[in-house]
Amino acid sequence: MNRRGLLVRVGLVPLFLTACGSLGQLPASTPTALSNPAAAVTAANGSAAPSLKTVTIDFAAKYAHYASHFIAIEKGYYATEGIDLKMIDGGVTGLLAGKSDFTTSASSLLSAILKGADMKILFAHLDRPNYQLWSSQPGVKALPDLAGKSVGILARGDTTEISMRLLLMKAGLDPNGVAYTALSTNQIILASVESGSVAAGMLTPSQVVNLKQVGPKGSLLADTSKDIRMLFNGVGTSSKVLQNDPKLVEGFLRGTIKGREYFRHFKDETLAILVKYNGQSLAANSADYDSVLPTMTVDGTLSDDVATADASVRAGVLGVDKIRPLNEIYDFSLVKSIYGQLRQSGWQPEK
Repeated sequence: MNRRGLLVRVGLVPLFLTACGSLGQLPASTPTALSNPAAAVTAANGSAAPSLKTVTIDFAAKYAHYASHFIAIEKGYYATEGIDLKMIDGGVTGLLAGKSDFTTSASSLLSAILKGADMKILFAHLDRPNYQLWSSQPGVKALPDLAGKSVGILARGDTTEISMRLLLMKAGLDPNGVAYTALSTNQIILASVESGSVAAGMLTPSQVVNLKQVGPKGSLLADTSKDIRMLFNGVGTSSKVLQNDPKLVEGFLRGTIKGREYFRHFKDETLAILVKYNGQSLAANSADYDSVLPTMTVDGTLSDDVATADASVRAGVLGVDKIRPLNEIYDFSLVKSIYGQLRQSGWQPEK
């Protein structure tokens, strides 16, 4: 049966994933070598490597929540789909300008869609951010202590600000009651928290490791992974790409999902790949990995209540009066089908 026929049948099979997202005990596949996707495909199917199509995707950073893509490159999952993935720096602007095929900045894409961009979010990788809110100022020990004070974020309207607003709202505090200070980079936020030039700052797990090692220990005010839900990380594309090349979109998502399940199953091997891609210490990457794992969605989708609440807060920040229907923002049909297909076919990741 061809792939299209299989996909149609799979779409009718209920998706029974466990709470941890495991695909179950499935047959082994051939291990592949790092950094040689074409050779991986040859080893897996015993034939010559296929001609690969160059596909571009943007990365704002190279932290653990992007590791599914790095893994899919290294393990040959994209190559199996005929894709040679090229990573470019930056965020959603590349997709909006037509310079990339996909974006990993799904949260930023959500903002663009709310403002009218003809785009779709196809895959929700994480539904909780993994930022931690830290302060080194002696008088700041809890969220209420931040009233009227500055909070270091990356950029206005981005995930760090939305996370902060959701934290304050959940605590019954005014989300406009702090001064949001855009500091551009994670490194500057860390330095500002260490120096006390901001009352608090949103830090990544790897930065928290650095803060404890070289800076003042400070006070942990909130852990967003435990306190809030929102679209934090995923994949989106333009409606044009989705309509004109659905086979490419399907193959890209399948490779990404395979990389995602490898991440879920093999920590040590994932850390080796992360160190290669971002050059951070094993300890920093390990902390990052441990923070990402519990924030992963089960099957790459968001619940309607989380999606609606997220869109409402974001629309308020953006000054958007009317929120578009969820089916104009998200299309999870392919990831649902792919997860069902992988389970039915007996696929599972191997080292």
